Amino acid sequence: MSNGAGPGAAPPASRVRWLLAIPLLLAVAAYARAMNGEFQFDDLGAIEYNQALKDLGGYARGFLHALFHSGRPVTELTFAANYAVGRLVPWNFHVTNLVIHLGVVVLVFVFTRRVLRLAGAAAPDAIGVVVAGLFALHPLQSEAVSYLTQRAEALASGFYLAALLLLLDAERRGRRTSGVAAYGAGLLVFLLGLGSKVILVTLPAAYLLLVAAVPNEEGRRELTTWPRRVALLAPWLALDAYFCAVTLRGIDGAKDAGFSVPGSPPGDYFVTQWRAIATYLRLLFWPSGQNLDWRFPVSRNVWHPVVLGCGLLLLALLVGAVLLFRRNRRRADPTGGAGRVAAFGILWFFLLLAPTSSFAALADALAEHRVYLPSWGVLVATALLGEWLLQRLGEPRRTRIAFAVVALAWALLAAVLYQRNAVWESRLALWEDSVAKEPRNWRAHMLLGQAYRIADRTDDALGEYRAALQFLPAGQPRAEADILANAGVALMHARRLGEALQLLLRAEAIRPGELHVLSNLAVALLRTGDLAGAEQRARRAVEIDQADERALEILGEIQLSRGDPAGAVPFLERSVRADPDEGTSRYALGAAYWRLGRAPEACASWRQVLLVRSSPELQKRAAAEAASAGCPGF
Repeated sequence: MSNGAGPGAAPPASRVRWLLAIPLLLAVAAYARAMNGEFQFDDLGAIEYNQALKDLGGYARGFLHALFHSGRPVTELTFAANYAVGRLVPWNFHVTNLVIHLGVVVLVFVFTRRVLRLAGAAAPDAIGVVVAGLFALHPLQSEAVSYLTQRAEALASGFYLAALLLLLDAERRGRRTSGVAAYGAGLLVFLLGLGSKVILVTLPAAYLLLVAAVPNEEGRRELTTWPRRVALLAPWLALDAYFCAVTLRGIDGAKDAGFSVPGSPPGDYFVTQWRAIATYLRLLFWPSGQNLDWRFPVSRNVWHPVVLGCGLLLLALLVGAVLLFRRNRRRADPTGGAGRVAAFGILWFFLLLAPTSSFAALADALAEHRVYLPSWGVLVATALLGEWLLQRLGEPRRTRIAFAVVALAWALLAAVLYQRNAVWESRLALWEDSVAKEPRNWRAHMLLGQAYRIADRTDDALGEYRAALQFLPAGQPRAEADILANAGVALMHARRLGEALQLLLRAEAIRPGELHVLSNLAVALLRTGDLAGAEQRARRAVEIDQADERALEILGEIQLSRGDPAGAVPFLERSVRADPDEGTSRYALGAAYWRLGRAPEACASWRQVLLVRSSPELQKRAAAEAASAGCPGF
């Protein structure tokens, strides 16, 4: 896809850039399928039930402290803004995720073009469009876009590319005002990126690798000297070290991340990642078998044929990248530039995966969203390989074949991406897909059971819970109690209270202090008329978590059952404050207000039931109560 002039040559660069609109529009069409998709898996705790995000002003006031001390405050601030705009309407969150992804795609184009120009490679605009289009439409990126919680990955990736581009611009402009402004903006963007997700800790290394390996002589003259570059990077490295220290302190002793994850010591995790990274590569070239919950087993034998084969493959890629660079290090022609960029792309892939795919273990050894930005390296190397192969052909044949291949690749990826987004439309679709691909995955069976329970398919839900218990490895009492409690909830919804109570009591015997078990057992005891037992469990739950909405609601309903609406109101008001999007507490609070003669407040509570998270049955009951009470508008 050369930009040279002459008959049959590719369009000028200014026209080539507009071709980026094609994959951007295809991406919008493919992701539109998931725009009304339900909250999934970690979305529940990170967004739907995260009360801190439901006060944008309060979160903004504590933002600076959170930025330097915990988690992903920048990402969470965007969730809080989404909630302030449209509460828990899913499309509001999905549209934001898609806009972020499209912004990253544009940054991928700009970054690819900039790197190719530094290297003196041919057709930087055309290759940039090709790579950005592949990045926009690859199905492997869907987890970082359609899975709302993984906004952190896409947002941090955008900050990563923007910071690199600003640092390059600062080096080129030097001490001029524009250079100082670019440097300051880059440092700020780097900080915001670290506050989105700490994957930006690799950015200084990526930058040094880029400026050392990619530019040709002309590109090097455009940049700065190494002593000045080290001075410029000092604040970046200081921030990097600080955030690394904060992150390591935060995961010290954790069971799901760090150097003490049960059953996954650093050495075994490192060997496991040989297979995981090889799987990422396979998915990049053949995106079949994608799964949200891989249940990737730990490898403990480095000499196992599969493990050893994956390790040798990765070693061959690394050695190949080094040899490719050495071969093209001193070449000033476009082919030499393309070779250096391709080598950089392969090293970029490994470098950006290092925080999650080396020695610091994560409970889930493989997760597709982790390859979101690292994939750029593989995509750019592949595009440059294609360009090198096409150089053997003459014009105009070369241009026609290039356009045909790119168009076919974009079309196929868009079709597969659209199909993959079907699983993000509902919890039921997602977990049916996961169980079909990993039939022995106990967690997928449990979550499919929850999806069936929400869909009022009690027998199907109970079947999945039985399967979850069947495949649950020994020695996991918390998971066993959770499965039994969920089965008990399903039975309660089916009004099989005796069976539900038995399962919940079994769960309590296994994990006496489990909040989820206590709250639901209190509900079952209340419904069977055991007010004392229900109150005992609910109070224990509140002792564990004073903001447990469910337990507070039960305590309020117990007071109502005892004929004490005045005693019920404080518990129910606390429950509503704990989760303003839950309708059950508002319904009971309306009943308490009505009994106390506080009709306007009762009407307001029942009206809110229709606007927040409530079952159709509860909404009908609230509307009926409001109508019989003569509330305006009913």
